[in-house]
Amino acid sequence: MARSDLSKIRILSKYIYNNKGLKIGLMGGSFNPPHNGHLKIAKLALKNLNLDEVWWLVSTKNPLKTSKGLMSLSQRVELTKKIANHPKFKVLNIENNLKTKNSYDLLKKILPRLSNMKLIWIMGSDNLFNFSKWYKAKKISNLIPFAVFNRKGSPLRSINSKGAYVLGKRINSSRLKFLSISEPPIWGYFHNVNINISSTCLLYTSPSP
Repeated sequence: MARSDLSKIRILSKYIYNNKGLKIGLMGGSFNPPHNGHLKIAKLALKNLNLDEVWWLVSTKNPLKTSKGLMSLSQRVELTKKIANHPKFKVLNIENNLKTKNSYDLLKKILPRLSNMKLIWIMGSDNLFNFSKWYKAKKISNLIPFAVFNRKGSPLRSINSKGAYVLGKRINSSRLKFLSISEPPIWGYFHNVNINISSTCLLYTSPSP
């Protein structure tokens, strides 16, 4: 095994583990800043998907957003730890540690190391609308199931978007609790939430320090 491969394994083992049977929700984002909307989604996912944990994956930046006003990674990690104060939540910046720049590359690196676990990607419906713009979106949809939570004002345009088409088959609402153990490509939509807050709004309406 190459030295670089060994170092990647050590990086992963420092932050995460491969416990058989655990169901883990992955919630990626720049979290600039993290807010109560993120927290609500994480708690709903934990309960409604019957997850053992939710991992908040703090990215170096969002490839689809400008870097203007982007706080440092360390700042965002610390703020996320404060809001994700729950025994079943983990805040990780493994994208930075593994030197990946997008969700596809990150998943390709971590999924083989977590083969004993059931993983599901968690996101808001605004991300569903833009999902077709993600790097290698179709390939991502074949790697992991997706749970999408409604954001106020975006349900119809998101469900009927190109992103929804790229994600593939949508699971019946009555079977959402089985989504985390379903084989991709498959996704589910949670209508019973209305998150009416965004990091961008918080960023540009918060008073300067």
